[in-house]
Amino acid sequence: MKDRDLIARAVIWKDGALLVNANHNKKTGQDYVALPGGHVDEGEGCVEALKREVEEEMAAKCVVGELLFVTENIYAGREMDEKKRHELTLFFSATLSGEQTRDDGTIWSPEPWKNFRWLPENELQSANLLPEDAKRWLTKQSVALYSFSDTRFPEGE
Repeated sequence: MKDRDLIARAVIWKDGALLVNANHNKKTGQDYVALPGGHVDEGEGCVEALKREVEEEMAAKCVVGELLFVTENIYAGREMDEKKRHELTLFFSATLSGEQTRDDGTIWSPEPWKNFRWLPENELQSANLLPEDAKRWLTKQSVALYSFSDTRFPEGE
């Protein structure tokens, strides 16, 4: 497996709600939400990458706080796409400033395919938040700093 991704994501709470990006996977038909953030570029630090991603995704400023938890996932290619990949994701506490809120409460994005909204904490348990280990940590089903998930399938399946 050659595809390895380092990802930084922001855990941003405001008035009892978590900032998420609502997505739909056309291939699987699956609706899901993910936290803001994205790939760390070569030669870039994780905090720097997270600030850059938030600026790109929401035209807003992000103050990055402490590292909260880390997830490591090896995907077999069946979950979200056909590509096998290995992801290491670092989740940081963060605050947001300068965001532009629409009348419906969603956050404006210069990237039209993004759909940022505030997910009330009482809806977090039923939300399809990915990766699943992040949801377990955020809903306090896990307090581990690090979690590992290997969803590879045996050859030939």
